[in-house]
Amino acid sequence: ELNVMYFFDDIHLASGQYYFDISASDGENITTQYIDILLNETPKIRNGIFVFSNTGSQTDISLLANSFSASFYSSLNGDYLDAAVNSYDQQLIHTSSISGSISAIDLNSGGLAWNVPINSSPPTPYFTGFLYDNQNIYLGKRNGIIQGYDNNGAANYGATAYPNYYMESALVHEDYYLVTEQHLISGSAVKLVLYWMASGIEVKQLNLNEDVKGIYSYGANEIILITNNASSIGKLDFYNIPSGLSSSPFTIGVGYIDDCVEISNGIYLVASGGDIILINANNFSTLPYLSGIGANKLKYDYLTNELFVTSGNMLTIYDYTSKALKGNYIHSSSILNVDFWYNK
Repeated sequence: ELNVMYFFDDIHLASGQYYFDISASDGENITTQYIDILLNETPKIRNGIFVFSNTGSQTDISLLANSFSASFYSSLNGDYLDAAVNSYDQQLIHTSSISGSISAIDLNSGGLAWNVPINSSPPTPYFTGFLYDNQNIYLGKRNGIIQGYDNNGAANYGATAYPNYYMESALVHEDYYLVTEQHLISGSAVKLVLYWMASGIEVKQLNLNEDVKGIYSYGANEIILITNNASSIGKLDFYNIPSGLSSSPFTIGVGYIDDCVEISNGIYLVASGGDIILINANNFSTLPYLSGIGANKLKYDYLTNELFVTSGNMLTIYDYTSKALKGNYIHSSSILNVDFWYNK
């Protein structure tokens, strides 16, 4: 007979039926018995909301409680390129562009988890683009290198931009492709370039010459780009990957787009002229969402169904479905980014 108290300390275990085998041996004979359990996983909750601002030489990070009350969290040296929260590994990742480093703060201890300093030469922006996806980050470099890092800060992916171009934004599509927006180093030309995730080898590229505001997966072989065209008019395009990145534009009838966010597959909100417009790419429709609120940055929390709208140093939070105001927060300076910290 055996009575053992066994603790499940893996917060990432999903709900379901799990099977165990217990073996006993007297040194000569082994007996095994199988048991099964039903496990209810640890619910996913939001621990807080990080707000980022920068003075030019230092990024200041504040932590908002779920009631939207704020407290100072940390400061990191360097300018600001982008930031993200890796809730799976409980890390807050910050990336500079010219001076500073790629840094990850351990959210359990508050200490530095890992750090990769920026090469200070040449003085042009060292990092030009940032993507966080599934415990990995992907950074574009001014010299054309696209470098991936894992959750320990170790390099784990490499690709080369089109000659004389650099990556500015990217998307990992279906775990097969790294889809990148690339800008000409000296000029205004823009390309869309795809790479294999497994090898970093270029798959396809085409001339885009638009300002990309968002890249999203749509179907197994289809992506959506939300962009501003050469006339600073917002547009949406479907791109089919197998047929050579052929596009099918959908006229959305909005002016210059400041920011956009995906709500669900094919459903997007765009900030344009201080207003927010809802775009439904599934039925080719656009609808006014919120008007006259000065929106310039958008963030959506799928867990709480909340929309975070930034206007300068003002952060306003709405219930996405009802559009009801849930709270607001005034920061000490312009808000550069908002990201969500979950328990797993």
